[in-house]
Amino acid sequence: MSIPIKVIPKQNLSPKSSLSLEASDWKALDTIDEWSHFSQNTDKDHTRWESHIVIEGMHCAACAFKVENALKPLSGVIEATVNATSGHAKIIWQSNLIKPSQWASGIYKAGYQAFPASDLLHQDERKKNQRQALWRLLVAGFCMMQVMMFSVPTYMAIPGEMTSNMKGLMEWASWVITLPVILFSCGPFFKSALNDLRTKQISMDMPVSLGILIMFIVSTAATFDPYGLLGKEVYFDSLTMFVFFLLTGRWIELKMRDKTAGALDVLMRRMPRMVNRVNPDGSIEKIPVTLLQIGDTVEVKAGEAFPADGEIISGST
Repeated sequence: MSIPIKVIPKQNLSPKSSLSLEASDWKALDTIDEWSHFSQNTDKDHTRWESHIVIEGMHCAACAFKVENALKPLSGVIEATVNATSGHAKIIWQSNLIKPSQWASGIYKAGYQAFPASDLLHQDERKKNQRQALWRLLVAGFCMMQVMMFSVPTYMAIPGEMTSNMKGLMEWASWVITLPVILFSCGPFFKSALNDLRTKQISMDMPVSLGILIMFIVSTAATFDPYGLLGKEVYFDSLTMFVFFLLTGRWIELKMRDKTAGALDVLMRRMPRMVNRVNPDGSIEKIPVTLLQIGDTVEVKAGEAFPADGEIISGST
């Protein structure tokens, strides 16, 4: 596409960011002037829109499936496609039937958070999530090493070399050290599992949480009552190691996802959603970039990206 371009040497103001972490704040994006920051119009009637957003809190394909199921039944949502790997979603909707705050509310009710893909706030949210994931990983790793330090002697001791009191003391120490892993490091697994119960759907975190709780309950029972029904074997070392490796994988995935999402956000911010078309009478009309036609003249302000290939007819870069 080749379009005559009129360059205006005037500082362009960056789009304002209206989003916060609360679902109710999406109401600020219900005006058509805000839609161009994260959506593009795909028809001449200005009723069909394609929005690109970022979903926070997804860990697997089942999570993406839950978000899609939360969006598709909504009246006015034509199509919802969620990528679990990148955390991005594409939503095609009818503006005369539904508004962004309404389909965003459906995402929040499913237990996830939504951000415009081009919103700078999401960068801060990604960094915050990375810090939290790293702290959970470090706590799990430190506790795992301490638990292993108490567990190895019980494995290496020959029969009769270690008294039952000493063995019980080491198990009690392992139980105490495992508590931070259960109460802090396992938080995301339990939160996601509770959300699965609330929405009556199953993701990967449900069996993970069940496995962690079963190991901890059985080991706790064996620690408090070695001669009880659940036996005398404890699995605190296996539990902490299991959590540590899971969190390591999650942290690596989060880093790779952040790298991919950051590159996509930069690309999306560079490409304009709306352009200023210069009409034959000299008036300026703001239209979606998808409605540009060969022969149109557009106004590009300083700091804006060029929407298409063209020839500069006025001004300079």
